[in-house]
Amino acid sequence: MTERGALAETARSRLPFGLTRGAAAAITTIVTVGVAVSLLPPLVSLTLAGRGFSERTIGFVVATVAIASLVTSPFAARIAARFGAANVIMTVTPIAGVLVLLVWFTSDLRLLVPIIFGYGAAMALCFSLSEYWINAATPERRRGAVMGFYATLLSIGFAIGPGIIAIAGANSIRPYLIGAALMALGALPAYFARGSSPDFGERPRRPFAAYIFAVPTATLGVFAFGVGESSGFAFLPLWGEHLKFSPAVAPLLASAMTLGNVAFQIPLGMLADRIARRPVLLACGLVGAIGMALAWFASGSALLLAAVLFIWGGATAGIYTVALAHLASRFSGADLASATSAVVFCYALGMLTGPIAVGDAMARAPVAGLPLVLGVVFAIYAIIVAARLALSRRPPP
Repeated sequence: MTERGALAETARSRLPFGLTRGAAAAITTIVTVGVAVSLLPPLVSLTLAGRGFSERTIGFVVATVAIASLVTSPFAARIAARFGAANVIMTVTPIAGVLVLLVWFTSDLRLLVPIIFGYGAAMALCFSLSEYWINAATPERRRGAVMGFYATLLSIGFAIGPGIIAIAGANSIRPYLIGAALMALGALPAYFARGSSPDFGERPRRPFAAYIFAVPTATLGVFAFGVGESSGFAFLPLWGEHLKFSPAVAPLLASAMTLGNVAFQIPLGMLADRIARRPVLLACGLVGAIGMALAWFASGSALLLAAVLFIWGGATAGIYTVALAHLASRFSGADLASATSAVVFCYALGMLTGPIAVGDAMARAPVAGLPLVLGVVFAIYAIIVAARLALSRRPPP
């Protein structure tokens, strides 16, 4: 879909934020899939633990999802160029549903690891091409708001997944059936809107690695966000225990981060539509760095710490929202699909390396490790964005 076509469809739209039909379909697909995505890692962990697998083995199995994303995302644009974005999404989501269901029936690691890898590869394609579709189907002046709307719904979907486990139970096939059904349902919006699929026949003009460094304020920001989000979910409850909070309070630290994610995305996206996006990314990076310092000082009060994490979670998640909109202002067609895949690659890399770095730091310094590592990561990102801003404002020779 061209920019002119997106503008025309937006003008006719009565959907929130001027969403086009294609963008609405892609958002519906990925939010439905997002519920299932948030369901599988804790479900697999609980199931394997119940079957006697060690924590180290469980960690390796769950990490296979991120490894599959790293391997698959470089090929997303080429696959979409060959088969069409909607067709790929419609195909991989039911396949992922079948793989989710197979996990319940598989105890042999020689089979389980390839199943999880296949699931991770399918999800990498689904996220890469759905986010490309949303960007390509949205006019420039509304991209921030639309990506904020998408990120908000996706965060809500991520919060629903663990709740399904609590209701359906972790020791039965029921949550696996729910996850498989959600994956299958995720194909329907893409099917009905396949006529709006932003397909392209050309191949990307650069090698995949070039897109990782082409817009570093976007890709490095998403890497930092992946480090922060994955480490927050994995270690904030444990950090709360090290701070001597009660078992009922410590898990709520991750909830505060998630609530901030939900609350901030639409305002940040709308702000990014009104002013230049790099200053918004710089502000989010600074909040990510300063927020961790404030979290250290607020660690004596659970309520104050939760408030800091609420703001920190919303601002750092805003990097992902604004970064996606920023990419679409620089690329289109196959190049935009490759750049979006580079974002998914960087997020998966952050998701894989973040918990390793934070876990090692907390083993050395249980209280200082988490805020120190995350604060440094976002401080480095803020410095890079500030440098890019300074270079962009320097008059040409």
